[in-house]
Amino acid sequence: MGRRRRRRHSCCSSCPGSCRSSRGRRRPPGSLAVGTGVVILALALGARDLSSLAFLFLAGFAADMNLRAVLRKAKNGKLTGAGGYLAHVGVGIMLAGIVVSGVYTRSQRLTLVRDRPTKVGDKTLTFLRVVPGTATRKQAMEIRVETAAGKVGYAYPKMYVNTKTGQLMANPAIRRSAVLDDYISPQQYDPGQPERVGRDVALRKGTTTNVEGTGFTFREFNADRSAMLRGGKEILVLTDLTITPPDGGRHDVTLRYVYHMDGGEPEAPEIEILGRPGAFMKVEAVSPSDGSVVLRVRGLAKDPRSEFQAATRESLSVEVTKKPLINLVWAGFYVMMAGGLLALVKRAREARRAVFVAEASREKTSAPLPPAGRPVTAPGSSLPTEA
Repeated sequence: MGRRRRRRHSCCSSCPGSCRSSRGRRRPPGSLAVGTGVVILALALGARDLSSLAFLFLAGFAADMNLRAVLRKAKNGKLTGAGGYLAHVGVGIMLAGIVVSGVYTRSQRLTLVRDRPTKVGDKTLTFLRVVPGTATRKQAMEIRVETAAGKVGYAYPKMYVNTKTGQLMANPAIRRSAVLDDYISPQQYDPGQPERVGRDVALRKGTTTNVEGTGFTFREFNADRSAMLRGGKEILVLTDLTITPPDGGRHDVTLRYVYHMDGGEPEAPEIEILGRPGAFMKVEAVSPSDGSVVLRVRGLAKDPRSEFQAATRESLSVEVTKKPLINLVWAGFYVMMAGGLLALVKRAREARRAVFVAEASREKTSAPLPPAGRPVTAPGSSLPTEA
C-alpha cells in the first residue's frame, strides 16, 4: 500500500503539470448535463424531431465545454489566449440557432380580402390599402396586425415593379423579438374587377378570329381628334370590322370608342352583332400603337352561364412565416467574430515578440570580432594575450 502511494506521488512529482491539466479537463459530466438540459428545454417547448434534438445536444455540449475553457483562461489572466475557445462557443450557439430556425419554421399562405379580418394563429390580419410609392419610398401594402392581447400594429410589406428590369419585386415586413421573428411576404396582388357578362376577343389589324361560328375581321382604325382641336379632352376612335355570321353573309360595321384625356371612364356603346340575333358587341380597349383592339362580345355562347364572371374583390395573397430563435444565429456569429479577434490579437503579439527576439539575436551575432594576431586583453588583466 505504501509503495502504491509512493508511486503515485513520484508520478505527480515528476510531471505535476500533466496531472494538473488532466484534473482541469475533467469537465464532461457538467457539459453533458448542459447538453441534456438543452434537449429537455427543447422537448418542453414542443420539439420532437430526433435529428434536431441530437444537434441541439451537441451544440449545448460543445458551447459549454469551450465556455469553461474561456473562463479558466480569463481567471488566469490569459483571456487573449482564449480566442479559439470563444470562437467555438459561437459556433455552438450558431448551430443551435440554425437547427431551431430551420427545422421549426412554420409558414402559411393565405389570401387577405380588403377590409376583411383574417385570423392567422394568434394574430388577426386585415389588408387595408395600397400605399403608392414616391421618389424615396417603394409601393407597399398596408396590413393591420392585431394580437390576441388586443395590441394593434401595422405591417408594410413592399410590392413594386423594378423600373430597370420590369420585374415584380416583393420585400417582406419583419417583426423581430428575442425568441421569434414574424415575416409577412406578399405573393400576389389582385385589384379586383366588377361583374362581367361576355368574353373578350383580341384582334389585330388584318386578321380574322372565329368565335362560336362567327368571324370577326379587324380592318383598320380611324381616330377623330376634332374635339381636341375645339378645346375638348377626348379622342374618338372608330374601329372598322367585318362580321361573317354562320349564314355566310358579310356585314361591315363601325364601332365607336371615346377616350377621355382627363382620366374619365371610356365610352363604348354596345351594338347588335348582325346575323346573330340576341348577340351584342362593343370595344373594350384599343391600342393604335401596335394595331390591336379588344372586343367584349356576349350572347354567342350556347351556354349563357359560361359568359358570366362574378365580381371579385381587391385582395392580397401573403405568406406568413414564423422563425423561432433566429437571433441565436446572429449572436453566435458575433461571439465567433469576437473569438477570432482575440486570436488575432494574440497572434499579433506573438509576431511582434518573435520579431523583437530575432532582431536582438541578429545584433548579438553581428558584433565585430578583433582581427587575428592582435593582442586581446583578458578580463581582469592589464597584460595583453595572443588572440
